[in-house]
Amino acid sequence: MVTRRASRVRPRGPSWHERWTAFVTGLRVALRWAWRIGLWLAFVAAVALVSQRVWLKLQSPVAGLVVEGENRFVTAERVQQELWPALGQGIWSVDIAAMRERLLADGWLTEVRITRQWPDRLLVSLETHQPIAAWNGDQLLSASGAVFAPERRPVDLSLPRLAGPTGSQWTVWERYTSLKPVLATVGLELSGVTMSPRGSLSLALASGAVIHTGQESLEARLQRLLDVYPDTLAGKMDRVERIDLRYSNGFAVAWRETDSETTDKTTNDED
Repeated sequence: MVTRRASRVRPRGPSWHERWTAFVTGLRVALRWAWRIGLWLAFVAAVALVSQRVWLKLQSPVAGLVVEGENRFVTAERVQQELWPALGQGIWSVDIAAMRERLLADGWLTEVRITRQWPDRLLVSLETHQPIAAWNGDQLLSASGAVFAPERRPVDLSLPRLAGPTGSQWTVWERYTSLKPVLATVGLELSGVTMSPRGSLSLALASGAVIHTGQESLEARLQRLLDVYPDTLAGKMDRVERIDLRYSNGFAVAWRETDSETTDKTTNDED
């Protein structure tokens, strides 16, 4: 039996035509992707260019400051003077928080709001303390009950003068507002109230006289003075230095001049 040896046939490689066709196909795919990538890059570049131009347009330099809420305590001119470095800066690059803190350093201000008004203005809204009295000499009392100490005051600021222990400002103010109309019924003008650490009150009058009322039975003691005032002291208050009501009955009057000290009292017992 004769065994035949299997023939070895080499596989035929791709022809030149097939290679060319595959190359052209791959090139077309590469060009298609290159075209797409180029379009996206062109789009991104265009967006970046437009965004840059829009940003530059939005970055208009600040040309003006509009102030709302100004008053005699914090004027628009003062605010503009404090914030003038912002003029000329890009409206979106100015540091609003730093500007606000700079203004709040003014003791008169309680709140500051700064907003951008495109294209070139800043709106500054102010809220200030409204003073109702002087407190303990160099401080002021606001309508909200807050005690504050501004660096400057209007020269014509005329306020009642109150004084007392820390935290007693509202109590002293209430005493002032309740006693002022009572004294006005006989023509006396109350200009201030002082409370001692023990709660004793002293009433300052516009004439310069001081009424010491003590701590207890304030209304009764004051009424005792008002009952006799028209017949005894009316028209003479410019000569009175002080009136002391701290007696069980009656009161004492100290005169400015050296005439004599008139004492209207039935006992020497003081509080």
